[in-house]
Formats: sequence, C-alpha cells, structure tokens
Amino acid sequence: MNQELSRVSVSVVLPTYNEKETIAEAIRRLSSALGGRLLEIIVVDDNSPDGTWKLVQELDHPKVRLIRRTDERGLASAIARGVKEAEGDAVVWMDCDLGLPPEDVPRLVERLSDADVVVGSRYVAGGRDTRHWLRAFISWIFNFYASIILGFGVRDYTSGFVAAKKSVTDAVPLSTEGFGEYCAEFIYRCRKKGFRVAEVGYIYRYRKAGTSKLDSNLWNFLRMGMNYGWRILKIRMEW
Repeated sequence: MNQELSRVSVSVVLPTYNEKETIAEAIRRLSSALGGRLLEIIVVDDNSPDGTWKLVQELDHPKVRLIRRTDERGLASAIARGVKEAEGDAVVWMDCDLGLPPEDVPRLVERLSDADVVVGSRYVAGGRDTRHWLRAFISWIFNFYASIILGFGVRDYTSGFVAAKKSVTDAVPLSTEGFGEYCAEFIYRCRKKGFRVAEVGYIYRYRKAGTSKLDSNLWNFLRMGMNYGWRILKIRMEW
C-alpha cells in the first residue's frame, strides 16, 4: 500500500435491524481489519426489536457511533443516512450479517487509489456466490439484465458492498428508496458523471445468524427481483 493511501481515513456504515447475534463480531472484525485507518463505524439501527441498538450502546466502542431511528425504516434510507453523516475520506457500506467478509474491506479501500467507487463483486475474478444454486442463479440473471440496461462496465449492480470516496457520495447522494435498487442507481449515476468504477471479487456467503429479509423464502426473492427489474428500467429512462 502506498503512503498516501495509508493515511486515508475510513468510515464504515452498517445498517441494522435485528442483528444482535452478529453486530459485535462485525464491529470487532472491522476494527481489526482496518486498524489505524478506521475513523468510525456508523451503526444505523431501525429500532430493532431484538435490542441490537442496546447491545451497540453497551459495547461502548470508542469508534462506533449509533444512530437509532424510531420513526423511519428501510435499508436504502439507513445507508443514505449513515453515508451522509460519515466523516472519513472513504466511506464503505455493507451488511453486518457476516455474509460479506469484513476482512475484505481493506481490499476495496486500497482500490480507491485508482478508482472513485469500488464494488465488491461476486462476478469478477475471485468472486463467488455460495448460496443455494437457484438463488445464486437468479441473482446472476438479474445482474446480467442490469448490465444490459445500464451498461456492461459493471457486473454486480446489486452488490451492496461498496467503498467510495466521500467526495463522490457528496456529489452523488444515495437514494433513500427501495431495498437493494439504490446500489444499481448509485453506480449508474456515478458512471454517468464520469467517476471511475472498479470491481473487486469477494466470496458471498449465507449470513452467519438471523433471518435474511430477502432470502427468507423464494417468493420474496422473486418478488424483490421483479421490483428491481422495474426500478432498473426507470433509472435508465430518467437519465
């Protein structure tokens, strides 16, 4: 790593809802992986019934900032809130269910030396989706569709595992609507504005604990995919 990049401060945004079983480990592993580059971990919790927010308070970690939302819900709006308030030179957002490996965050940050936005990707060298073959295949189909509509410069438009320069997120604010569509919209708008987007392969695994809001049953997964498809068309037509 070059000396200039080693001085980059990093904010990590973790949206949470009922993640009590994984949040402490996610924070510990992120702190270990990033070391002195970690400026803050911003946990945006939607008043989790399982007390995720309370556990975060009790951890009393010096680099963790908790935003507990009691009158607002939603993954996209939680990420947008955390990214907006982040103070690091680079901002990373990801799930905290440990399906996305915290140890891969430094690899995304390091690619910011020659890119403005770096996407953790299941579909480039080193990337893989280890979920049930049907879910993995449907995700691949949707991302192929998104690449056709939005452009083949990116292969994983729905990653949700992203590092970006703070100057980029200030210039291209994240959408507060939807579940995962916000990611495709952000990447597409960054490309349209001329920002450099790169992908880094990572291995996506099932969450370590808890229940996925998307993968809880196949019908939810397919219904969400249809919503994604319509949103992708709208994004393309708006630009």
